[in-house]
Amino acid sequence: MPGDGRNLAGMDRRTYLALVGATGATGLAGCAGSGGGSGESTESGDSGGSDSGGSGGSSDSDSGGSGDSGGSGSSDGDSGSNTITVGNLSPFSGGLGWIGPNSRRGVNTALEGEGGVNQAGILGSTIEITEQDTETKPQPAISGFKTLDSQGVPAMVGPSSTVTPSLVEPAQSSQLAFVSPMTGTIQLDGLGGEYVWRTVPSDSIGARCQAQYAYQEEGHRQMALAYKNDKGSQSFSKASGEYFKNLGGEVLTEVALDPAASSYRSEVQKLQDSGAEVVSMTAGTEVSALFFKNYVEAGAKEDFQLLLGNDVLTPDFIEEVGPDVIEGAVGQAPAPGPAYDQFAEQHQSLHDKEPGAFAAAAYDAMNLIALAFVKEGEANRQAVPNHLYDLGNPPGEQVSTFAAGKEVLENGGEIDYQGASNPQNFNETGDPLGPFSALQATDGEWSEVITYSAEELAE
Repeated sequence: MPGDGRNLAGMDRRTYLALVGATGATGLAGCAGSGGGSGESTESGDSGGSDSGGSGGSSDSDSGGSGDSGGSGSSDGDSGSNTITVGNLSPFSGGLGWIGPNSRRGVNTALEGEGGVNQAGILGSTIEITEQDTETKPQPAISGFKTLDSQGVPAMVGPSSTVTPSLVEPAQSSQLAFVSPMTGTIQLDGLGGEYVWRTVPSDSIGARCQAQYAYQEEGHRQMALAYKNDKGSQSFSKASGEYFKNLGGEVLTEVALDPAASSYRSEVQKLQDSGAEVVSMTAGTEVSALFFKNYVEAGAKEDFQLLLGNDVLTPDFIEEVGPDVIEGAVGQAPAPGPAYDQFAEQHQSLHDKEPGAFAAAAYDAMNLIALAFVKEGEANRQAVPNHLYDLGNPPGEQVSTFAAGKEVLENGGEIDYQGASNPQNFNETGDPLGPFSALQATDGEWSEVITYSAEELAE
């Protein structure tokens, strides 16, 4: 319903749709725990959240390979040569191995871009990054966390939803904060705000956007749920269903989709028989593609509309299933942040490519960590828990680069950081709140239909 005053402002349609295509919806890329660019994840420890979606490969020619690329540091992360060493604990291999390089480039843009941390200088030093590979599995992630802890880093960027639940207790015990640009899992809701933060919204916010669109804009009153048979996919669709019921709707049935199945004809039939007007389906690229095939064969397109998880919100998926087949399906994504265009230009200049999934959120995470050090006056482990909430929220002077924020803080002022991935207004448990857009497959493209403000999606 364009034209109702809630649509995106300050960004042309081409830029926004390029953002969706390049990033898998800026960072909330669905909940199935699978990489859209590298196929479905079969790694253990899948707990869902925003580690799937958008196209992106694991190849990367930037400096700073996976694994440990920094030396040991003192307790404040200073390696002894006017540097502050910050950790990056991300998936550089395994099912989500394509995410780590995207995050690396986002962090590097925050450090080396115009107005960046190392250009402006921080506490008389510069920041260098030491990396550990989670391998998309909890145990390597825990090992990597312990390595970074032993090195004395004052804060970390990462990790992904697949492993984050395993690291909440270690982060709190060691008082080593992480700021994740790729964790949307609902499991983290209510657990952060001190040593656990994220710069992407919870999947529960995306689920509200999906349900609100179905109920308010489309006028549906009866929903069914379909999800790949894993925790993350189930979590998102169930959250959508719960919010749909809160709005006054009814959830009639739900079906689990076995990722090893060769057909979903019986599941499609069950959904048709339920009488549902709309189906929330979160299933990743491979399962969703096969489901669409059976959905069309059964003539179910005449029976119910599909609402999709963000992990298929890409031009590649439209091409895979066919524009005519997917026409009318709806997904949802965080609306781009106020500083996205500025970030994307810097990213292109430094890396000669558009930002990949979660790059903008990694840029925001690095900037916020560095600004916390400036506010604290020291790069220590209390900087993030002491200051991140205030740095991201009003009141304060709005800034969108490290250099601008540093200047205000060093002059005794307060800032309200405006992010590239979203405004970065945190709640008390470390989750950013921001606007979401509903996007519909129209004439072979994902087109923005409506954007809801954070206030409209509040519980």
